[in-house]
Amino acid sequence: MDKPPPAKAVALSQRLRWGLQGLERKMVPPPFALLDFVNDFWGAHIVYALAELELVDAFQSGSRPISDVASELGLNEDLAYRLLRAASNLDVVREESGRRFSLTPIGRALCKHENESFRDFIILMGRLGTRMWSRLADCVRQGRNAVEIETGQQPFEFLIGDENVRHVFNRAMTAVSSVAANALTAAYDFTPYPTIVDVGGGEGRLLSAILQAAPNARGVLFDLPEVVKDAPKVLQSLGVSSRCETIGGSFFESVPTGGDLYLMRAIIHDWDDEAAQKILATVRGAMERDSPLLLYEAVVPGPNKKHFAKYLDIEMIVMAGGRERTPEEYKALLDRAGFQLTRIIPTAGPASVIESRAR
Repeated sequence: MDKPPPAKAVALSQRLRWGLQGLERKMVPPPFALLDFVNDFWGAHIVYALAELELVDAFQSGSRPISDVASELGLNEDLAYRLLRAASNLDVVREESGRRFSLTPIGRALCKHENESFRDFIILMGRLGTRMWSRLADCVRQGRNAVEIETGQQPFEFLIGDENVRHVFNRAMTAVSSVAANALTAAYDFTPYPTIVDVGGGEGRLLSAILQAAPNARGVLFDLPEVVKDAPKVLQSLGVSSRCETIGGSFFESVPTGGDLYLMRAIIHDWDDEAAQKILATVRGAMERDSPLLLYEAVVPGPNKKHFAKYLDIEMIVMAGGRERTPEEYKALLDRAGFQLTRIIPTAGPASVIESRAR
């Protein structure tokens, strides 16, 4: 992936984007402002349909008529044309004369790319997210997550226990890790640490990027056995398998010892405070004093400060039963588990590096 822009530049552009959206909503009648939320709902489903149909992939070679593409993919030509025409509103494709379309950069990002495609997260949200988010009001009424309400299972029991769901979920997490990887390695220097342990590291996409950025380091990838069983092909494809050990287990019970730096990306936000503190205490038990722990998480800012973390917090209500946290909440949580928060480092993405030291 391309090198990310500076974190400050990304933060500025995001503030401008939020500001323009807020200004637009203030300038139109309130019912029209509400209609924008319906447009967002429609737009999400349009993008999901494009991903499921692999429709944008057919335009990777350049501009093509929809008649050829529909015939090639076995689609209804008129409906496929209308779907792409609507997608031009979203800047996913560009409509040209003669019912032809070409891809924009957003459209290219929606195409299949091994270990790199954000398409897999769109697929997860379309297949599972739509079903679970329809239960948001029930979550607030009952104080439970949507997975439990909908399936009777706990979130990770459901997400990992079913083979088809696990495949979609793991690919989506790998896709998110690929997006996060460059932002993390641009924000934090991993070269001083000989052994880096990624706790809950999934299939190893993020750890692979770290090892590429720190060529003298070795890695330890730790996650549930049914998750890391698919990691070797990712590590091999990214050229780091010879420097990375894969270990299966539960971070509620133990984590590998001997690391010089420990990392968890988007793990703590999946859990309530009691469970999160237990995970952190387990990690602390494996670490030497003064060793760093990095949490790569979205951090909730103060009142009326718009941030992606406030939306992601609702995703945690729906899909995991966890929560996003403020800096003060992270400090308190880490302190109770035997860590001292040392700094929070913004990145070019929506997440920050929360650095702490084992006391």
